[in-house]
Amino acid sequence: MSTEKIQCPCGRIINSPEEYKVLYLKHELKEIDILCPNDSCYLRELGYIKFEIKDGKAVFKEASFYPPFVTWNAGRLGFENAEKILKSHLKAIAKKVDWVRLSAPSAT
Repeated sequence: MSTEKIQCPCGRIINSPEEYKVLYLKHELKEIDILCPNDSCYLRELGYIKFEIKDGKAVFKEASFYPPFVTWNAGRLGFENAEKILKSHLKAIAKKVDWVRLSAPSAT
């Protein structure tokens, strides 16, 4: 049993932060969606990364997972353990964002 691994409520085990999908769709909100790796997931969005543009550069503002995803894992792993793992996942996801590309002016 994978008690130390994060799981989406859809059942998909997430072994590492590299498995999440990130989607930059909300341009006007300056938000990146963190998606479940399971394309059939009924939740789909598990969290977000918010950023702002300062002096022409994209700057990290905040990142969070949504409550259903956090609660599901806290119930499985215990709150402290789930919080530690989820925070490390958020940090790793934020590091893999192409901040330079986000800073570039859009072509539209």
